Amino acid sequence: MERIKVNELLEWYKSKRRKPLIVWGARQVGKSYLVKDLFAKRYFKDFVYIDLKKDAEACTFFSSTCNPDDYLAYIEARFGKKISPEVPLIFDEMQQCHQVLTSLKYFCQDYRELPVIATGSLVRLAIKQTESKNKNDEFLFPVGKIDSMTLFPVTFEEYLLNVNPVLLEKIQESYRTKSELKMPYHQMAMDLLHEYLTIGGLPEPLDIFIQDKSYVDATKTLKEVYENYLGDMAYYNVSDETILKTRNLYRNIFNQLNKENKNFKITEIEKGKSNRDYFNAYQWLELAHVIYRSKNITGKVTVPFIEKSEGLFRLYLADEGIFAFQSKVNQADFFVREKRNTLSGVFYENYIACEFAAKQIPLYYWTGKSNHEFEFVAYSNEKLYAIDAKKSRGGLNSLKEFRELNPKASAIKISANNFGYNAENDILTIPHYAVSLLADDLQKGSL
Repeated sequence: MERIKVNELLEWYKSKRRKPLIVWGARQVGKSYLVKDLFAKRYFKDFVYIDLKKDAEACTFFSSTCNPDDYLAYIEARFGKKISPEVPLIFDEMQQCHQVLTSLKYFCQDYRELPVIATGSLVRLAIKQTESKNKNDEFLFPVGKIDSMTLFPVTFEEYLLNVNPVLLEKIQESYRTKSELKMPYHQMAMDLLHEYLTIGGLPEPLDIFIQDKSYVDATKTLKEVYENYLGDMAYYNVSDETILKTRNLYRNIFNQLNKENKNFKITEIEKGKSNRDYFNAYQWLELAHVIYRSKNITGKVTVPFIEKSEGLFRLYLADEGIFAFQSKVNQADFFVREKRNTLSGVFYENYIACEFAAKQIPLYYWTGKSNHEFEFVAYSNEKLYAIDAKKSRGGLNSLKEFRELNPKASAIKISANNFGYNAENDILTIPHYAVSLLADDLQKGSL
């Protein structure tokens, strides 16, 4: 399966100023596959790959030192290979041995020319830091001595890249020219989007679906991943009480987002409790990259954005397939066109949040008076954007109030409509299937 991030890896490798690279990400988003199969195997004649979760001998040795000279001597003796600028060194599952993280500082100082990559989970490294008992086992983060990249689930753009690259090119052309995509292609793109909304972007279930077109097998794998995430929460936290809170929070994200007031309310999970009581649960789930938190702003928007209150926020699941699984909605509702109108709008909202997060666009939403709101607000290239997420079609009822307070803001409507632009009201219409492209422009400041 192709991933766009491989291009970023190539840019890193070619950079004269590269440092050791860490690839962060949630479990099962494809970090190992990206660095080993798509990067190392494809572009190098040889490389050294060490899985610290499976290779107990290597993990034990690396735990005894942070000295890169020792690491390189051990690797040469153990694997019969010499690390060079043409032979990358890959440490997979770095959180199993946090001394490897510390060693990256010294690789940067003494062996800057060597391409060293590590993959890991930030939340598990934080646990290692908590568990450290003495100074000899101290957790030292190599600030300023590493490059970093975060890998997210497969975006819809990447899904199209794998299943219909010709259609993706047509969508990209329509997006660039802001012209309508011809109707057969528009409907085809919408159909593929709804496949993606139920399968999601986790590589294993997605690959099963692409290869076998089996919704049953893909959903079975999604269920396994969902249960693994819940099981992992025993490692994210230090007490049984916090584990229970974390699981309760995670299990309730669809229901909380699907109610009339989409703000996440702890009192609807456990009466008498506040956000403060669930702080560790939020923290760990965000660090693990399995949820995203959108912050509330209101009234006149200032830059940088300042959230109104830490107690007002919305939570999204970091994968659309997991979100669909948690909703318990019948899969057929995504595939039968006549039934799509019965789907809740939060499926599209969660999808947009995932696409924005994958391009590392901070998530904010705006609320005004009389239930006026915009699901997303972004600032890019000195321009403020109010972004409305629509299930199908409809007007922007909140735009008048928003522009009374923010008169220079542009508006973007993401919906089932084709591409379009209303110059008189400065409203850009983007179809659901082009959100990845919009997010890329917002991130780069090139909209």
